Amino acid sequence: MHYPKISLPLPASGFIVSQQLNDSDPLLAISHFSLDHYDDALADAWGLPLPARLQQAVKKRRAEYLASRLLARSVMAEWGFAHFTLHNAADRSPVWPAGVQASLSHSSGTVVLAATRQPLCIGVDVEQFMSASTADETADMLMGAGEQAYLRILPLDFAHAATLLFSLKESLYKALWPVLHQPMDFHQAALIAVDFAQNRATLRLEHGFNAPFQKGVCCRQRF
Repeated sequence: MHYPKISLPLPASGFIVSQQLNDSDPLLAISHFSLDHYDDALADAWGLPLPARLQQAVKKRRAEYLASRLLARSVMAEWGFAHFTLHNAADRSPVWPAGVQASLSHSSGTVVLAATRQPLCIGVDVEQFMSASTADETADMLMGAGEQAYLRILPLDFAHAATLLFSLKESLYKALWPVLHQPMDFHQAALIAVDFAQNRATLRLEHGFNAPFQKGVCCRQRF
């Protein structure tokens, strides 16, 4: 998987600054948007009206919703699903077209989407870097003692390493949710390897779930 460089068409509003995807499988797409140029009227104009639960949400949340739905529509159009609108199931998980496995995430003016038509579990996450104090304060919640020791010998500061770990675990949990349909604790998976040359990481399940996700199973990830 390589970083997205193929540009997608942009609506003429100034709200969406860029939309790009790559041609790999799994596919990765990324969108950047400007909160200053968000307007509720865009949702109706683009045929992506805000759901009732977001009508009174803060502007940032409404903007994230619209930007993420537009990216989902743009990517699915590339795969032949014209005018696709992403909705949520009763458990709030996204409902993708039949045969598509995909995942969305957004943070600070950025939306990312990973998708495949292979029978894979796929999850994606994007995060702001934690501050040093946040990383220290949340370390025990996010990781075990062995992971903390491992992160402190990696060639980047602990706050950035902790952010990477958090994002990897969030991605894993999102990938497994469609299969498991049960919440996961941060300590139910552990980081055991990071390869910065290949931008790859491996997490091992520390808890036994439904087959095939038993304790000891290793899950490969990219960052």
